Amino acid sequence: MNVARKFSALLLGVAAAFCPYASGHAATPAGAGFFDCGGELESRVWTLWDSHGVLLADDLLSERLRQQGDTYALYDFEIYFHNLLSMARRCGRLQRQRAIAALTAQAYAQRSAIGPLASSPGWVCRGGRVCNRRNGLVGTEVMLPSVQFIAFAMNAASDLAQPGASAADMAFIAQTTRIALEHLRRWDDERSRLLLEQRIAARAADVKDGSSRLFLGDKDVWQIAIHAEVAGVLSRYPMLLGKRLDDDDMAALRSRMVLLLRLFKRRTFSTGVEPGYSGSEETGAELDRGFWRLFPDNRYAGYEGAAAPVLCLPAQGATNARGRLEVRMQPPEPVRELGWDISHARRLVALFDALQRNEASVASFHGLPAGLLPSEKVFRAFARQLRARVWNQDAVHPLFSNYFGGTNGWYRVAYDNGANGCTEGIRPSGLSGAFATGGYPLWGRWEPVLNDLARRIYTLSDSQEGSDATLMAQAYPLLTNRASDEVRARSELMFWPALVAAKP
Repeated sequence: MNVARKFSALLLGVAAAFCPYASGHAATPAGAGFFDCGGELESRVWTLWDSHGVLLADDLLSERLRQQGDTYALYDFEIYFHNLLSMARRCGRLQRQRAIAALTAQAYAQRSAIGPLASSPGWVCRGGRVCNRRNGLVGTEVMLPSVQFIAFAMNAASDLAQPGASAADMAFIAQTTRIALEHLRRWDDERSRLLLEQRIAARAADVKDGSSRLFLGDKDVWQIAIHAEVAGVLSRYPMLLGKRLDDDDMAALRSRMVLLLRLFKRRTFSTGVEPGYSGSEETGAELDRGFWRLFPDNRYAGYEGAAAPVLCLPAQGATNARGRLEVRMQPPEPVRELGWDISHARRLVALFDALQRNEASVASFHGLPAGLLPSEKVFRAFARQLRARVWNQDAVHPLFSNYFGGTNGWYRVAYDNGANGCTEGIRPSGLSGAFATGGYPLWGRWEPVLNDLARRIYTLSDSQEGSDATLMAQAYPLLTNRASDEVRARSELMFWPALVAAKP
């Protein structure tokens, strides 16, 4: 047994010894079958989906999207259900996949004209908590929710694009692919291409202020995922193209993917980490190192103290008045090599999955030059970084740094997204919950310890032992009884699927 396997076995032994399951989890998963497809945990996931997930999806699509015009419902839809969709595919649950696809398709009817020059309809944000007149988002197509949702929808379509697909499956696949192509084409304007070229050429030193203009962003990552899923579907069903795209359109589609991949490659930075469990020298990877050092969300990344650097005071007067912040300490010096935080980086879980499933199709469909498409070696490097630099190396009480480079200072102190609110910020390791709910346990295929850590968190979530309960209350509160039944169910609906059949 190699060192990694010994450590994994030791970690699971520690978990069993220190944390017997409480009443919330009916039985200790003594054997691997508990986490297998067809095992107890998968059964609990689908029970949770039937009792809470379907109602949540209806609330997102009917109440928030259709009635309120809140397109951030699309953003939340992806976050809540992407890990579930992935589990359904791994376990071969075709009828569940079809049910999720049917819910996804309900959002398509809510598209509308987004302007006189737009070539196709999109989702226009007309209300909700985030879209308001103060931040100027009302009446606009907010790209992030749309691109994130389309990546999810194309994943659902790709999963159904298999031999034996039914007529209803093919209708969903065709409609989803058409919508994805329409959006990709509309977003590929001259201005966005110019900015892509500028970002490809940029270095961290070119960032002079708090603007995100030169960043590799989550919208770029989601576009790459969409391109990958589209390539996979069209390679299997080229007739879906029909006369929708002419030669110039196809050339533009392919060149856009090349630009996006060039940017991703330029912003993937290797980081030396300690020798891995095999004893060989290994390398980790992170995104945008140094580019995010001046971003307002990260002003206090260099501060790792326990006391909040600002105090959030309740609003005075009108009920819709904004809270007031009292600054206790000025921001420290920027962290020179700061890149992505681990919450944003969870997009990489879906991206790497899309690229790996569609690898051959992506390369041939887009005519990619050799070495441009991220390989499994790159995926392993990111997983290694999470294991070696982000995890606190504590198998009993696992925590994770807030930033993917390993920095663990405060995040989003006095954050303002344009909605009324008052936010003191997220303390060191406060983003640990993103490890559990963001799908990272699936990277256990490359770093088995990550899957073991996720199982440990599952065990801890019902532990009544003092230090365990303290850890969970501080770092994973939404997975404990401190959260309401509904909030906990939603969190478990994100976390549990990533534990099922997530084997190295």
